[in-house]
Amino acid sequence: MIRHFVSAAALLAALCSDGRLLAGPRTEIIPETTAARHGLTRPWFTQVQMDRGMGRVRYVVLHEGTLYVQTDRAMVHAIDAETGETYWARQLGRPDHPSLAPGASRDLLAVVNGSRLYVCNRFNGDLLYEVQVKGAPGAGPAVSEKRAYIPMVNGMVMAYRLDPLTDPMHELGKIKKNLTEEEKLQLEEDRRENIRIRQEYIPPMSCQSIGRAMVQPLVTRQNQGEEYCVWPTDRGYLNIGRIDRRSEDRLAIKWRLETDAGIAAQPTYLPGDPKKPGDSGIIFAASRDGFVHAIQENGGESLWRFSTGEPILQPAVVIGQRVYVATQPGGMYCIDAKTGQELWWAPRVMQFVAASKQRVYVTDRLERILVLHAETGGRLDTIPAAGSNIKLINSDTDRIYLGTETGLIQCLHEMELTEPLVHDASLLAARDEAPPTEQKGLDELQDQPQPPAAQQPAAGEDIFGGDDAGENPFDEPAGGDAAGEDPFGGAGGGGDDAGADPFGDGENPFE
Repeated sequence: MIRHFVSAAALLAALCSDGRLLAGPRTEIIPETTAARHGLTRPWFTQVQMDRGMGRVRYVVLHEGTLYVQTDRAMVHAIDAETGETYWARQLGRPDHPSLAPGASRDLLAVVNGSRLYVCNRFNGDLLYEVQVKGAPGAGPAVSEKRAYIPMVNGMVMAYRLDPLTDPMHELGKIKKNLTEEEKLQLEEDRRENIRIRQEYIPPMSCQSIGRAMVQPLVTRQNQGEEYCVWPTDRGYLNIGRIDRRSEDRLAIKWRLETDAGIAAQPTYLPGDPKKPGDSGIIFAASRDGFVHAIQENGGESLWRFSTGEPILQPAVVIGQRVYVATQPGGMYCIDAKTGQELWWAPRVMQFVAASKQRVYVTDRLERILVLHAETGGRLDTIPAAGSNIKLINSDTDRIYLGTETGLIQCLHEMELTEPLVHDASLLAARDEAPPTEQKGLDELQDQPQPPAAQQPAAGEDIFGGDDAGENPFDEPAGGDAAGEDPFGGAGGGGDDAGADPFGDGENPFE
């Protein structure tokens, strides 16, 4: 009896020391040799500096070439998406308060921690503005050039003014106009290092919507005359709000779309063609009842509605003139963005990851990366990546970003794409206006030769055959109704306590 006990204790000690019993599945960096077998390369990987015994990575956001990695201890790390270099790391808020997903604009990064809004310079992490938010925020902010939009649990959306301070020399017209390229680069670098926001408190504009606003809004159009903000609610309403920048006296709902079920995913946006004056952008929203809606930004009309027949909990991803939609039970549709016509369907897909000219990268239920043919949806390859439980949805470029809750971030891309292939039309426009050092890889946008038709797998076809050997047929679908829950435990309606600070940080000294 004693001998058996000693043997069992020795085995338990060996397993614990090896990490196999306590740590679960091992987390490994994808080796270069493995990546090369699948036509990929791994240009970099990095470990976010964090206490892995206490903290976990909560959000990873990509914005204009920078990855913002946020932990549940209020730390934000800015990482170069092409090199893996860490630009800066800063604590924004209190580590014992929950942080919501960050939002970014051209110059700013905004984070809601507890019930306070923090706005920093996204290039160097300098804290520029901080204010108390009344009520319970339901999701992270959306940021325009001049405002931060915060959705509240009671359905209210608050627009906080962020007035940038401009260079007085520029306002007086004393900056030389005929600058050399080197002078332009230095001027832009100085501007980024010295971004400032007026500190005077301006009461926020607000707009009440029907239902609870639990999804991060989206800023679409911004010009001298107006700006638009789009947000959904759990009652199935998609609201398109507008601010007239010439008067700036109110945030009003200009258009509203009513669906038959709640919307749990952030809307997405296809900008209008800048070469066609008056061309309207298109807003896409996916609802829990399985419908994908395409709404015209200018007039609010419904352009088309596509039914998947299954709940949708993830955003519809727009790449060029195609929309990719993954359903909760598994399976992804590729839809024409203009007409709503189905182009192909791929089975067993749980999430979109990235896309190049000829390939679409997705994940399955076993957390593997599936490589699909961009024209037909047929499966080309399978890449093991079970150790990376964070797979970023990248609609901006072709890069594949994988991460773990303990802070290991790595990047993969196709060998021949040494510069990122940019998809987003607004990013292309921004890069056309950017200094030369920021213009990357536009040569890669040229069409590449397609494989012969005989070599293209049919839609939904698995060229390796079989039904995913090793897949657990008893797995439950991912997701659920948690996306609509109130993270602060409050009720949906406003009530008398709608303006209370659930974290007790005190009153706003500016009011």
